[in-house]
Amino acid sequence: LAQTTMAESTSETYAFSAPKTVHTSATTDADVEIVEWLPDNQRVLVVQNIQGSNQQTIELFNPESGERQAYATREWTEQHPSWDQELKAVVYPVRHVLNIVDNIPEFTRQAWISYGNPQSAQMLEDNLSQFYVALKPGGKEIVYLKDKQIVKRNGSLQEIPSKPLDLDQWNYRKMKSGLFPLMYEMAWRPGTSQIFLYSFADKGQGYTFLLDVDTGEICELKLGGWAVTARWSPNGRYLAIDSSQASGRPAGPTALTVLDTATGKLYSSEVVPAELVGIHAVRGMAWAPDNRHLLVLGSALSFPQCAPNCFDDTRLYLVDFISGQVDSILPEHQFIPNMDGTNLAWSPDGSKVIALCPALCSISVQRNGQ
Repeated sequence: LAQTTMAESTSETYAFSAPKTVHTSATTDADVEIVEWLPDNQRVLVVQNIQGSNQQTIELFNPESGERQAYATREWTEQHPSWDQELKAVVYPVRHVLNIVDNIPEFTRQAWISYGNPQSAQMLEDNLSQFYVALKPGGKEIVYLKDKQIVKRNGSLQEIPSKPLDLDQWNYRKMKSGLFPLMYEMAWRPGTSQIFLYSFADKGQGYTFLLDVDTGEICELKLGGWAVTARWSPNGRYLAIDSSQASGRPAGPTALTVLDTATGKLYSSEVVPAELVGIHAVRGMAWAPDNRHLLVLGSALSFPQCAPNCFDDTRLYLVDFISGQVDSILPEHQFIPNMDGTNLAWSPDGSKVIALCPALCSISVQRNGQ
């Protein structure tokens, strides 16, 4: 953590416009998942699930023009694609089913890349040990796990020397993801060679590790629970997680926890107001450019016994995690939670937000009266 800057961020004030619907679903469209804004602040990487099938398309969407460009089609999977700014391409994991025996699929995990034509997508690697493929912010490096190795590719997709990593040695609770080995997700810390590596298990707490992909060194972070989703601040100093101490989903309560890597201090925020009855959960979060505020989707689930088909009271909150101030944003509007971590994104320049309400909605943002 010695690479962390000690520069403090300056708090800003924000004003949010009413949501504007920017996407009209086609008859074949099902749920849409929001992944990330591109650095051009104009387009958003999304995953569009296809109605009545187990397929999904990976697309770039322009909220201003409504233009959609499909980059790839794959079988449904929870693991998100990533935008490679260096190559102007989408890198994404694929679950390739080989056979089904007694209703249990036999499959291989693959990494693919597409430059904009789904028919010309290329497989980068087969037989990965984990689904997730991590991209260094800004591009120039891709990392995935295979054969107990950290496999790295540079900006030209050439393999560079790898380091050993046996995640089974770190699974000291001997947990699994259903019938399969424990699955990990990755969040690459900006400006460093460090990746936050985190997992979810069916009936127990997961793990939260910090992995240096250059040296292979790994350490466990004690964050008071496991992470459902994780987001690094733009300057790489703060790690925000949707944290839980419960042993199951989907009805377990979660809270916003932020780690200051410069001091080791943990900040915890109860985002949903106490007067909203039910189980409170964070369903999405996005960093402001000032590295101090987070926009958070918070839900109150009144009847957990009927999950996952209950109606969530889901609203938007602006959190200053250092002061602990939580403000309800656009309280007259309800938002729709999809999969955790795919419901919300804030553009890098801070000028706009995209969310689900229930279709894709765009929200304009003004800072300090600008």
